[in-house]
This record gives sequence, C-alpha cells and structure tokens, in this order.
Amino acid sequence: MSVRQWVLDKLWHGNDPVAAFPRHIYGVDHQGWNSDHGYLAEAIDVVRPRIVVEVGVWKGGSVATMAARLKALALDGVVIAIDTWLGASDHWLNPGFHAELRFRDGYPSLYHCFMANMIDKGLEDYIVPLPLDSVNALVVLKERGIEVDVLHIDAGHDYQSVKNDLKAWWPLLRPGGVLIGDDYHRDRLHWPEVAAAIDDFFAETPHESFRADWGKCYVRKLAGTLS
Repeated sequence: MSVRQWVLDKLWHGNDPVAAFPRHIYGVDHQGWNSDHGYLAEAIDVVRPRIVVEVGVWKGGSVATMAARLKALALDGVVIAIDTWLGASDHWLNPGFHAELRFRDGYPSLYHCFMANMIDKGLEDYIVPLPLDSVNALVVLKERGIEVDVLHIDAGHDYQSVKNDLKAWWPLLRPGGVLIGDDYHRDRLHWPEVAAAIDDFFAETPHESFRADWGKCYVRKLAGTLS
C-alpha cells in the first residue's frame, strides 16, 4: 500500500477527494508568495519524507513545490495540505487579499482553485487535502497516528496564531524532521509578529539547527526529541 493510500484510509475513510474533483469546471491560478523557496525542496532532499504537512495552503504554490520534488525523486510520500481555505485575519482586513478569496455566492472558493492547480500540475498522486483549521487537523492526525517528517507552517500572521501553531505541531514532528516557517524576516520589517513568535518559541525549545533566508526559516528537530 502506498503512503498516500494509507493517509486516505486514515483521513478520508478510503475515499479520494482528488479523484472525485470536477477538474474541468474550475480554472487554475498559480499565484503565490515565495512558493519556490529553496528550503522547500531542500527539506525533501535531506529528509526524504513519507509525510509532509503544510498548515496554511492558499492556492497551493508551496504544496506544489514539495509534491513535485517528491515526484521527481520517486519517493513514496505525500503532502497533507491543511487549510480551511476561508482566509486568515489579514485576508479579511486587506482589500486586495480579500478579493483573492474568490467569493461565490458570498463564500470563498479557494479550495477549488487549489485542487484545480494540483491537477493542472499533475500532482494528484502526491497530495491529500484536509479542509480543517489547524487545531482540528492536529487532533485528527494525532488520533490517526500520523507523524510528520517535514512541516511547513504558513497560516496566521499574528503573534498568537503563529505561537499556537508552533506549540501544537512541533510535538508531531518526528525526531530529525524539519520545520519550515514562512514569512520569517530577521529585520522584522515584514510580518514582525511572525518573527517574534518564532524567535520566542525556539528560544525555549531545543533544536538542532536554525537558518533563515529570504523570508523563511529552516529548523531541524533534535534526533531523539519527543517534544
């Protein structure tokens, strides 16, 4: 059994939401921010993961980068894409971001854009969507016994949201696994609360290494660490 089928059995009761998706109805839009950052492919190369999790997906740019790397290396792995696809606070406060939520009948339709994008790139066999918020998704993965090899966090941008995601998801990351945090800028000129939350969390959390470049950070979890 492939890793993807195992995940589908655990999360979707054996059903495949990608296979059932009406791919010809929805248009594609591969817009994203920093979605091809080198840390994303590097983590796949170094860890050679079975389970990759992204928390905060948007239209799927970075999911596509990691899934494409799994495919290029012929790895038996999958990216679990976690998002409500309803936007975060900044998407509702910023008029430009708000329009990108693609409202249909008064409700965001980003999920359909994400799915269409993955199919357009031929990555159906390397992704599994999980349309839940971060807290409930974590409960489901923990209950189903799914541990994470590579974790990309790109959800809320306020201090408390970022800190909460780090505290919640870090224990589910396997020893030796890699966490990538998006929108991390040491100078704090952009998204200062993101950098503050990440710095505060790792100031009190043991880890093997910490690097940052071009708006992302790359953190390796200590081998043998359970939390």
